[in-house]
Amino acid sequence: MKHLATLLLLLLIVGCARPQISLPPKPEAQLLLQRLATEGARWQQLDAAAKIGFVRAGKHMSTQQFLLLARPDRLRVDVLALFNQLALQLSVVEGELQILLKTTNPVQFYHGPASDELLARFTRLPLRAEQLINLILYAPPVSAGASARVEIVAERYLLTLNPGDGGYRQQFFFDERLRLRRAVYQRNANILLSVDYSKIAGKDNFPRRIQIKMPVQQTAVTITLSDVILNEPSALSRFQIAPPVNAVPLKLPGFNIGGGER
Repeated sequence: MKHLATLLLLLLIVGCARPQISLPPKPEAQLLLQRLATEGARWQQLDAAAKIGFVRAGKHMSTQQFLLLARPDRLRVDVLALFNQLALQLSVVEGELQILLKTTNPVQFYHGPASDELLARFTRLPLRAEQLINLILYAPPVSAGASARVEIVAERYLLTLNPGDGGYRQQFFFDERLRLRRAVYQRNANILLSVDYSKIAGKDNFPRRIQIKMPVQQTAVTITLSDVILNEPSALSRFQIAPPVNAVPLKLPGFNIGGGER
């Protein structure tokens, strides 16, 4: 009986073990670079619902949003509060930032230049609009003309680029189907930015889960997408916000009502 119990335990352990992925021989660096270029240019627009999880310095919060993104720099975000009530709308179009705050009565409206600092107050990420859009659209930046090498690490193909800029390097991790799963940007031993792509849908090979981490800022954002529509052109008006006639001009710290810096 004791031997039978031991055998059953061994079978259970083997049955629960993670299957090993047998990778084909590593591809040439040029093939992976071409893969990055092709996939990076493939997606131009995203329309989706999104659950956003945000962590900063150990504090966590989450929201439900609707995202509309288009290259190079068009962005529309509708943020929901409790009971799916619209709380805030944010738009970046052709360098102009619009914010409609609907948690006040009457509602408040701001419009002015989409400076990096002001945008970061609402996205909580120190990234320009085009940088954030590219990361979400499965197109992380790639240095041109950098020396490249490929190796196999933890069942992934690892492409490392060294632009020769004071210890700065980029790393891209691909799975056995040559789909990008992770991008890391670091200087020396310090990771400046990482982005992980998972839940890649078979019908379009676009990730439904994107996690952006900036360790220096102790910040991480996880974006889980649903109801995804890709590359369906949208009119400019869909990105813009039409404020109610009774909207009160919103004053933001460091900025006047017209949007210029004080």
